[in-house]
Amino acid sequence: MAAPPTGVVAFAIPGKGKVPFPDQVFTDPRVSGVDLLTQWDWLEPAANTFDWSVLDCVFAQADTHHKFVALSVIPGFLSPPWVLQMPGVQTQSFKFSYSDNAPARPLPLPWNEVYLHTWFTFLGALAARYGNNPEFRMIQVAGPTSVSTEMSLPDRKTGDTALPPAAHGSDIAEWISLGYTPDKLVKAWQESFDQFHQLFPHQYLGLALYPGLPIGNNGAEDPSEVVGMRMSVIAAGMRYKQQFDLQEDGMKGGTAQPNDPGYDAVRDHCGDIVTGLQNAVTATADPDQAWLGRALDHVVVAGVDFWEVFLPDIVNPSMTDVLKKASTELPAHKQCKH
Repeated sequence: MAAPPTGVVAFAIPGKGKVPFPDQVFTDPRVSGVDLLTQWDWLEPAANTFDWSVLDCVFAQADTHHKFVALSVIPGFLSPPWVLQMPGVQTQSFKFSYSDNAPARPLPLPWNEVYLHTWFTFLGALAARYGNNPEFRMIQVAGPTSVSTEMSLPDRKTGDTALPPAAHGSDIAEWISLGYTPDKLVKAWQESFDQFHQLFPHQYLGLALYPGLPIGNNGAEDPSEVVGMRMSVIAAGMRYKQQFDLQEDGMKGGTAQPNDPGYDAVRDHCGDIVTGLQNAVTATADPDQAWLGRALDHVVVAGVDFWEVFLPDIVNPSMTDVLKKASTELPAHKQCKH
């Protein structure tokens, strides 16, 4: 196993074909590693045809400066079009969750075996290219997912004020009609953890938390599954406890964290497994940039090993003091108490 990811991690969401991280990130002593978020459709635009240029660039920089690399590769909505057109791949159109004004787009059903096995085949190629790189420490487990590597699925309800005016119907009702059950989704997550464990034996396997769908195994709405599904997927990951990393994304302005179930789940595993937190947005674009310091306070209280900070904040000179403090206080699990 690689050493666990610790410290301040620079998180980037680059555009297609763009260099994700400037050199100063890799020479910055406050930064322990980088997390690159990219898309499956960019990396395998045609079946068995790969474009590794961005990943090659990141690993070359990391190798030179001895910074660790984490990868967050998104399937789901961002699967290649050729995958969505494969015989046996079942899809359903949903609103792209992080873009209210975007049109609906096809999402592979998260338990569909043809889709999952094609995704695992791609991951095998990725593992063959980078799996033995000593700087490659973590990969986010994904597959039964949608808009990111978080364990989220479209969950909008009729009458939801977050819905754009053009939206109709309920995602929850749609999932029920598609035959969704918690057992079916947990099985897909178990299969995903098994495959990631086999393909990436030297890396930590990250689970980015998100509330579950409020649907029970009887095919009816069940609010208890909002928490129940999250706990079931955590249990699936804990089968590989020595390799498991539990992460909560969505730190917003350093507020509303102590009573957030995802934050609490991470905090409850302090010192037991590798844990991390990721900011939801960049403080650089916020008039109240001081929230980054308040967020660090919550990071330390949670006792996590690493904190993922958006790239604009890493390179912003006004954030120097907060990031310097973070680099000295992480991993914070040394301070946690059960």
